[in-house]
Amino acid sequence: MKYPKLLEKNDDIGITALSSGASDSVDTMNLAIKNLEKYFNVYVTKNVFGSYIVSSSALERVKELNELIQKKVKLILLARGGDYLYEILDYLDFDLIGKSNIWFEGASDATGLLYILTTKYDIATIYGKNAKRFSELTIDNQININLLQNTLIKQTNFKDRDVISLNGNFTDSGIIIGGCFDSIKNIIGTKFDNTNNFIEKYRDKKIIWYFDIFIMNSLDVYLSLLQFKYAGWFKYSDTFIFGSIRYETIYGNITYEDAIKKALCDKKNIIINANIGHIDPVNIIINGSLAKIKYDNGNYELIEEFIDS
Repeated sequence: MKYPKLLEKNDDIGITALSSGASDSVDTMNLAIKNLEKYFNVYVTKNVFGSYIVSSSALERVKELNELIQKKVKLILLARGGDYLYEILDYLDFDLIGKSNIWFEGASDATGLLYILTTKYDIATIYGKNAKRFSELTIDNQININLLQNTLIKQTNFKDRDVISLNGNFTDSGIIIGGCFDSIKNIIGTKFDNTNNFIEKYRDKKIIWYFDIFIMNSLDVYLSLLQFKYAGWFKYSDTFIFGSIRYETIYGNITYEDAIKKALCDKKNIIINANIGHIDPVNIIINGSLAKIKYDNGNYELIEEFIDS
């Protein structure tokens, strides 16, 4: 696993919009940029303030991404989520990205890039925040910034929700991978899907999966979990972490909890309603790190470490 160099104060970072732009939230994005400038030298591509549907053409988005890579920034932060990152994948120069030694961070639709970089190209990535969410320097945003400078930070769940383990207390470790559930399902079976090779490579350490469900209904979650399971993705995994669901729709006479239980009934450790995903505050996940997680009576601790390649 390749881990980019940790950041230092005033390092160069870039913000670009690989999906939606901030045309509907200019003031919020400007606040976020201003907050990030307290710690880093920030380059902002033109498309960051493009349309909130899709910031610019696929080719233009890739061009502006490549410009940031050529500036040798230390981190590329995606501006916000959306629905259209998937259409740029065929235009990306993954060799250029692989040689750049740059952290990529985002959430939601960003999964389409982050997941592929980690599972297909063995590059650690960060599932945490999109740039727009830095408009306030909240506790979890401060943790995010600290983690970029020192990964050995113990994270815990916040006290804003009830975190549930379906099988009681446990301690486990493994290479952690996942992202937005709605996005990962679009990758399975494509030429960008290297998941089975990835899990085989790290089978001795086991795999911990985390999923951030955005808008999928409960039946779709159940069927997609079965699809991943039938594809062999879960065979070296005991532990699964599900974040809080942003938009819940119960469908097919099955709740989300029942869908997860039914699909993963043979698995040991399942956490639901964790601080991962679309609802702040959130934990920051380093895809490709060795995650050590402990759940104890409604609370969990998470430590992520780099491993030797």
